[in-house]
Amino acid sequence: MRYPLTTTGAALVQSQAAWSQTLSRATDKRSRQFPRFRLSPNRVLALRLRSKNDEQKSRYRGPFRFHASVRNGRLPIVTLQMLLARQDLTLEPAPARAMAARTEADWTDGFNSLAARGWTRRQLDHWQWILSGENGDVRAQRLVATEGPTPIFLLMLLLRSDETYRQPTSLTSLIRHTTEKHMVSTTRTPTTPLNLGTILSASQFMILVRRLIYHVQRLHSPSIVAVARLAAAYITSLPNDPHHKHQRTTFRDQCTVFNTVLSCLTRPASQEPLINMEFNWRAQRVLLTMSDGLKPPLVVNKASYQALRRVLIGMKKSAEERAVALRYAKTSPPYRKDFDGRDLKRTPYDDMSRSVRAAVMMREGGYPNDHYDQALGALGGVGQGAPTIQTRSLAPTQWAGEKEFLNVYSNWAMHIRSTRNAVEAWRAFNKFAEKAELPPNFQVYTEMFLKLQASPLNTESSSDLLPGDARETFPVHDANYSQYELARQAPPTLPELYAEMMSRGIRPRGFALHNLVRNAKSVEQGLQYLQDSGFPESVVKSLGPFRVPSISALRRLPLLCFSSYIELLCRLQPNRRGWDIIPSDELCFINHAIRLVDLRLTPDTTEGATFRPPFHVILRALARPHIVVRNGSAQDNNLEALTLFMHTLQTARKGPGVDAELFLLLCRIIEKTAHSRLRSQYPAERASMVPLLPHAQDFIDKVTSIFSQLTKPIVGELSDSLPIAQFKFPLRPPHLHAYMRALAFLGAMDEMKNLILWMIDNYKFVNEEAGRLPYRGQDMIAKIFCAFHAFAEPTLDDEVLDELDGRMDRLIADGGVWRWPTEEETEKYIHLDAGGGSERLRHRIMVHLQGSVGDEDQKEADPY
Repeated sequence: MRYPLTTTGAALVQSQAAWSQTLSRATDKRSRQFPRFRLSPNRVLALRLRSKNDEQKSRYRGPFRFHASVRNGRLPIVTLQMLLARQDLTLEPAPARAMAARTEADWTDGFNSLAARGWTRRQLDHWQWILSGENGDVRAQRLVATEGPTPIFLLMLLLRSDETYRQPTSLTSLIRHTTEKHMVSTTRTPTTPLNLGTILSASQFMILVRRLIYHVQRLHSPSIVAVARLAAAYITSLPNDPHHKHQRTTFRDQCTVFNTVLSCLTRPASQEPLINMEFNWRAQRVLLTMSDGLKPPLVVNKASYQALRRVLIGMKKSAEERAVALRYAKTSPPYRKDFDGRDLKRTPYDDMSRSVRAAVMMREGGYPNDHYDQALGALGGVGQGAPTIQTRSLAPTQWAGEKEFLNVYSNWAMHIRSTRNAVEAWRAFNKFAEKAELPPNFQVYTEMFLKLQASPLNTESSSDLLPGDARETFPVHDANYSQYELARQAPPTLPELYAEMMSRGIRPRGFALHNLVRNAKSVEQGLQYLQDSGFPESVVKSLGPFRVPSISALRRLPLLCFSSYIELLCRLQPNRRGWDIIPSDELCFINHAIRLVDLRLTPDTTEGATFRPPFHVILRALARPHIVVRNGSAQDNNLEALTLFMHTLQTARKGPGVDAELFLLLCRIIEKTAHSRLRSQYPAERASMVPLLPHAQDFIDKVTSIFSQLTKPIVGELSDSLPIAQFKFPLRPPHLHAYMRALAFLGAMDEMKNLILWMIDNYKFVNEEAGRLPYRGQDMIAKIFCAFHAFAEPTLDDEVLDELDGRMDRLIADGGVWRWPTEEETEKYIHLDAGGGSERLRHRIMVHLQGSVGDEDQKEADPY
C-alpha cells in the first residue's frame, strides 16, 4: 500500500499516522452523509429545472451525472434523482448510465433513510408535482397549498434568481407560507411540537430575504414592506427558536439579521426606482420601529446607517428640504447663507437633509467617515465643495475588499453629480483632481458625460423643479464674470472629453457606455463606441442597418448595451418635416430595432420573458407625436405607426407582459392616430360620428381589458397590511389622464364614466399616487375631470350625471379634496392643448349633438 508523503525537516518520508488520519476523514459517517460538492445540490437541481433544451442539458452534463450517481440522503439530491428517473435520458448517456446503475435496493435504502427523518416517498412524489408546474406562479401556488411540513430547500428553490413570477400574489403567498411553515411563533410554548428541520436558521433566513427582495423589486415594489414585516416577525421570534436553546447568541443573531435586512432593503425597484424608493423607506422604518420596541434595542452598525442614507437620498424632498433648496437655488455655489433674521435663528442642523442627519447619528455612534460616506454626503447636501442642496439620486456602488480604494472615485463622481450644470461640474472635476492628485477613472468620466449631455431646464413646463430634483441642468448665473473668465471656466465638449478619456487608456463601459451609445449622433458613432469598449468588430458590424445578425452575435452583447443600441435606433428615427419626402435609408431605423428585438427577446427565453426596456423604448418612439415611419399623409403614417405598435405590444404581452408604461403609450398612440384622422375629415364626416379608427371597438376592448388587468386588486392575507390599496401596477394620474383622452377619441363615453366611478371608489389610492409624483399631481387629477367634463358629460343622460354628482358629494362629505371643474376651467383646459386635438374633438361632439354641420367648408390640410 502506498502512503501519503509528509514533510519532516528537509526530507519527505512516508507517514503511517498521516495516512490513517486521511483514511479516517474519508470514511467518516458525516463525510459520507454530507460530502463537499463543487456545486451545491440545490444549485444542480435548479440547473436541471432550467435546462429546457439539449444544449443546456449537455452544458451541465457533468454535475447531472455526478449527482445522479452519488449515494446520499440529502433531500435535494434524492429529489433530483427521482426527477431524472422520470425523464427521458436517451440523449444524455452519462446521467442515463448513472441512473441505470441504481438498483431497487438502493432506492429502498434511500427511502428508509428519509423515513427515519420524518419524510415519506409520497411527500417526495408531491414535491415532484410542485416542481413540474409550467411556471413560477403555478409552482408557488402548489407549494403554499401543501398541507403538512415542507422542506426549506423547496422554498429556496422557488425563490432562485432565474425563477419568473408574473403575479404579485405568488410572492405574498410565499411570504405567508414562510411565516406559517418555517418560523417559530412568538406564542409558542416549550411543549409545542416542532420540526427543527423546517425552521429557518438565521443564515438561511438572510438568504431567503435577499431572494424575496430581488423578486419583489422586479415585480411589485410595494410588497417590500411585507418582506420587512416578515423580517421583523422573525427577529422577534428568535428567543423562542429551538436553535438557540443551548446557546447565548440570540441577541447577536437578532442584530445580525436586523442589520443584514436593513442593508438588503436598499435594493432599488427595477422600474421607476426613485419614485418607488418611498417603499424602501417604509420597509426600513418597520424594522427601526420593531427595534425600538425591544429591550434592549438592537445595535445599528455602520452598514445600516449607510443603508438608511442611501434610501433617504433617493426620496423626494420633504417640505423643509424644499424650503432650503428654494432659498439657496440661485447662489453659486449654493452654500448656506444668512439672508435675514429668520435665517440667523436657524441652526446648521435645521438646514440638513434627512440623509445628512442620519450621517450625524452615525458619527455620534462612533463610526468614522470614509470616502463612501463623503460620497453620500455630497448627494445629501454636505461636505467640502458640495452644494447644501440634496440631489435626489440612486446611491453609487460601494466598493469593498480589495477594491475599497475605488470609493475615492465614487466620492469624486458624486461631487460632480451634485452640481447644477456643466460649468459647476467641470469646476468640481478639476478641483477634486487637484486635491486628490489622482487621474480620473471611468466612473468620474461617466458623471461628466452625463452633465455635458443633460438637457437644459425648461422653466415654463418645469417651474416647480429645484436643483437636485432631476437630471436637467439649471441656468448658470454668470452675469458678473468677464468673457475671459467665462472662457476659462467653460467645460470641454463631449468629443474632447471622450478623446481625453481614450488617451488615458480608459475604455467606455458600464453606464458610461450605455449613455454614450444611446446619445450618439449617428449609428456609425454608436457602433464605434461599442467597438471602443472591446466588443469584437464582427459582432459590432453585424448590428448595423440592412443587416440581420445571428442570434449568437446578438447574445454576445449585454442586455443593457443591446437596449442602449435599440434606443439609439429609435431616437434617430426622423420626425415629419412638413411635406418633405424622407429618404428611405432614414426610415429603416425603427423597423431594424423591431427586427432585432424579435430576434433576441423571444418569449421562450428568460431574458425575453423578463427584460422590458427595449419594448418601452420602441413603443415610446412610435407614440411620439411627429414620428414618421412612411412617406405620405399624416393619417397613413400614423396608421402604419399604430400597426407597428400593436405588433410590438403583442410581442411584449407574450414576453414580460404589459405594465403601466406600455398602457400609457398605448393610450397616447390611440389619441395621436385618431386625432390625425379627425384633422383630415370633412365637416360632414365629423357630424356623422364615424369612428376615427378602423376597428375602433377592438381598440376599446383592448385598452379596457388592459386597464382591468392592471387594476386587478391583490387578493390575499397580506394585502390589507400593505401601505396603500394595492393593484398589480400603480396607475398614476398621468396614466389615467391618457386613458381618459384615448377613450374620448374612441367615442367610449360609457367607459369614461366607469373610469370616473373607479377613481372615486379608489380615492385613497389615486390621491396618494398623485402625492408621490415629483410635482403637480393634483393638477393632473383636475385635468382628468376637465377631460370628462369636456368630452363625455354632454353625451350622458341626466340620470347618469345625477349619480356621478351624488358620488362626488359623498366623497367631499367624507373629506375628499376633489371637485367638478367649472366651465371656465374646462375651456382653459381645451385651449391649452397646443395640438388642437381637444378643440376639434369638442367641436365634433357638439356638432353631432346639435345635428348640424359646422361652418367649416373645406378640408383642413396641415401635415401635422
